[in-house]
Amino acid sequence: MTIDDDWLLEDRIKRIRALVRLGVQHLVFLHEAVPFYLRQAQIAEARNEELLGTIQGSSRLTPFRTLFSAEARRDHDIALGVLIDQKENRAFEKISKWVADVNDAAMRIFSQDRFESYQALGDPPLVATGGSNPGSVEQSLIKLTVDIRARVLELTGSLRDLGENEDVAPAIRDAVGGWPHLRGLVADSIIDGHLRQMRTRRTRSEISNAIGASKEIVEATFKALSAKHSVAPTKATPDLTDWWKALRPLLADKSIDKALGSTDGSLIKLISSQVSLVQNLGELRNKVGSGHGKAQHPAGLESSHALLVVDTAHTLTRFLAA
Repeated sequence: MTIDDDWLLEDRIKRIRALVRLGVQHLVFLHEAVPFYLRQAQIAEARNEELLGTIQGSSRLTPFRTLFSAEARRDHDIALGVLIDQKENRAFEKISKWVADVNDAAMRIFSQDRFESYQALGDPPLVATGGSNPGSVEQSLIKLTVDIRARVLELTGSLRDLGENEDVAPAIRDAVGGWPHLRGLVADSIIDGHLRQMRTRRTRSEISNAIGASKEIVEATFKALSAKHSVAPTKATPDLTDWWKALRPLLADKSIDKALGSTDGSLIKLISSQVSLVQNLGELRNKVGSGHGKAQHPAGLESSHALLVVDTAHTLTRFLAA
């Protein structure tokens, strides 16, 4: 390649990276869209109720939405929230523009022979604003979320094909709605609260918070599993290691390395070694994570350190919750 070609390719890669990051922002918004729109609708309904009360006094009419089924009423609220958002933020216009920009930039880059198989991503699925089928509005939002996630992953894979190995979309796994292995075991609000801190790892403060949140989500998992299986640490104020020791006997069936014909094979040793990860995770949180009244955030922390802790927490909880 010539110098001009190298510069052009580098410029296009930067463009794709920027688009991936923007797509992740849209994805995070979409994960939060349903509760966001429901809140918007509740605010609007409260204002309408107040206005009707002022006008009609004691002879207020029964709101028509009370005639809906619960599912249809939820659709109505979401659709109302979408309408309000379109007037104030134009979120879906921005998402549609993002898809158009993706296709434009991608077709420029993928004009090379090795990308002949690339197909334009096409228009995103429409978000329903009503219909005869209860639940259709909420389902259309879910479809749009899945669609945008696929487009982000498509671009991320294309960057790897171009030799760009940086993980430009780490927030996908940690976005609201992520970590499905814990859903139903730990409350969604608790999971999403921790993930909100774990997916942002730029400044020292954010890195410390991500490390602290990683420890917290592991501890929440330990406590939920202990309650589920009616086991508990013997200490009055247990730490992570104590919770792990209480749960360890429950892993007996998982720890048998049948391939080696022994209960003392490599798999049981690998599982036993996890106690070191648990202990180190707790100690690291105490030293550099959020909490414990530190006067300043530790120097030398990098985003990669926080990502290592997040990945460790993800591996531990996924194994335990399986």
